[in-house]
This record gives sequence, structure tokens and C-alpha cells, in this order.
Amino acid sequence: MARSTRVQRALPGHPVREEIRPGARRPDRTRAAGLAVACGSVVLVTLVVVVAPRYLLSWDAPSTPTADRAKAINDIRTTLLQGLAGIALLVGAFFTWRQLQVSSQGQITQRFTAAVEQLGSPSPEVRLGAVFALERIANDSPNDRVTITEVLCAFVKRSGPADPLSARPVGRDPSHKQELVRTHGEAQPMSARSADRQAAMTVLGRRARAAIYHELSLDRTDLRGLRLPFANLVDADLHYSDLSDAALKRADLRRADLTGTWLAGAVLIEADLHQTDLRTTVLWHARLEGADLTAADLSGANLTGAVLSGARLQLADLRGADLTGTNLVAATLTDAVADSATVWPDGFDVAASGVVMARDDAPPIRPQSSHDLPR
Repeated sequence: MARSTRVQRALPGHPVREEIRPGARRPDRTRAAGLAVACGSVVLVTLVVVVAPRYLLSWDAPSTPTADRAKAINDIRTTLLQGLAGIALLVGAFFTWRQLQVSSQGQITQRFTAAVEQLGSPSPEVRLGAVFALERIANDSPNDRVTITEVLCAFVKRSGPADPLSARPVGRDPSHKQELVRTHGEAQPMSARSADRQAAMTVLGRRARAAIYHELSLDRTDLRGLRLPFANLVDADLHYSDLSDAALKRADLRRADLTGTWLAGAVLIEADLHQTDLRTTVLWHARLEGADLTAADLSGANLTGAVLSGARLQLADLRGADLTGTNLVAATLTDAVADSATVWPDGFDVAASGVVMARDDAPPIRPQSSHDLPR
């Protein structure tokens, strides 16, 4: 197709200038490149068939008899053509592989878009299918794992925000706190009242490792009645979320941010809470048998009625913590730090437990940042 041009009248002393009209097509660079490749291929084949055999024979075997030169040249030509065909086959295979990669990425993009759209469906069954479709995509495409994790976290937070702390009940005494444990948590587990959110948390809890570090952002989320044993929640941000009556047996919560989180009545048997931030956390009547709380920050936490038998609390910060009625049988508290504001269960021998009382020059209790403060 010829270019659509407009000839302008030349100024005195200037050559005639042609301008391409707006919207006119530029020369087809792809066609020019294809023509260049075709010409190059013809030149290469000509060199291989005509020039290269004679040169190689003269260079490698100049004393070949005249009667045998034609056969030798044909043998060289055949070998060169076979090598050229092999190279062409490899190049074709490479471009075929690249095309398959592009096609696969396009299919993954389509699947991802469809699954995200289904997350907004009014049908819980469709949302449930979308969650597991995203998990399948994450397994097929490691590069999309971080994005899918962020999408699922946003879905869980949007569909179940937690009540603000001001709207949560305040325990007056140990018996009242025990009653609140029964009434504040949902009568049904999350899987019964919100199967899609339970599924999303299940997928997040067993997610495959991503190429880059990424933490779960689930702060201020209603996760009451969650069932997530053996889950991987390392470094998760769950501050001010509500995990009352959650089942987190043997869950990995190392270095997680549980500041101000409600874990009343939660089951954390043999959970890994090493270096976990549990400042001001509500752990009324939580089950923490055999849990690893080494170096955890429990300053200001309320563990009224909690079961900590066999738990490891070495180097834990217990300043200002309330352990009224807590079961500490066989718990290890070597080098745990306490202060005069720490409330111990009746009859507990602090001196024999290995607890270290904070000195006047001890570092202050870590203040809550503006990010962590209740809304």
C-alpha cells in the first residue's frame, strides 16, 4: 500500500518537501525485516553450497587429485547443509518454545482475571471456586504468588473486618472473662458461616514459598472460629484482629504481629510463637500447652485462665502481663522478664521459676506505634 503523502510548495531556495498525512501508515518495518532475513538466508545458503566447500577443500586437503575433487566437494557440501539444517531446527525449536511460553502466560492472565472477577460474585459457591482457582494459578506460576497472596488477603479483610476495640466487651473479673469467652466467639466455626473466607485462609496458610519475601497483611480482621492447624503464618500482620475461638494447633506464628489481637479461647497447642509480638493481646482461657513462646513480647497481655502447661517462655517479656488463674505447670520461664505490675497465679513461686525481675535501668516496654494504635 503506497504512502499517502502531501506535497507542499517549496520556499525560495528550499527543496520540495513531502509530509505524511496524519493517520497515514508508516513503512512496514516488519516486512522490511522479513525481506532482510530472506536475503540473508539466500546469501548464507549460496556460501554454503558454492563457496565454502571449495575453500575448505583447498585449505584442508589441497593435494586431493582432480578426479576426486568433485566427490570431496559434494561430501563437504552435504555435511555443511546437514549442519545448517540442524541449526535451523534448533532455532525453530527455540522460537516454538518462546511462543508456547507467551501463550501459557496469556492463559494464566486470563485465568487470573476470571478468578478475581468471580471473587466479587454474590454466590458463595462461585467465590469458593475462585479461591481454589487462584491457588491453582499460584502453584502453576511462581511469579504470581505474591500478587495472589495480596488478592486473597484483601478479600478476607474486605469481607470480614473486625469490630473496633471500643466495641469489644471488657472483662470485669475472671468469671466474667470466662463467660465472655463462651459468648464473644461465634457459635459456629468460620467454615460454617463463611466458607469462602475459611477457604482463603486455608490457602494462605499452606501457600507455597514465593520468589521474594512477603508477609500476610490481615490486620483488624474478623477471624473468629477460624480452623487453621499447622498453618504457615510466619511474619503475618494480624494486629487488632479477632481470633477468638480459633483453632491454630501447631501453627507457625514466628515473629507474627499479634499486637492487641483477641485470642480468647483460642487453641494454640504446640504452636510456634518464637519472638512473636503479643503486646496487650487478649488470651483469656487460651490453650497454649507445649507452645514455644521463647523471646515473645507478652508485655501487657492478659492471660487470665490460660493453660500454659509445658510451654516454653524463656526470655519472654512478661512485664505488666496478667496471669491470673493461669496454669503454669511444667512451664519453663528461665530468664523471662517480669516487673511489679506482673500478676501471677495464686501460689506461684516466682523466685524458683527463674524469672528475672526488671531492673530500674531495663529497657522500657515498647510503645505501640501509630500504625498499631486502636481506631
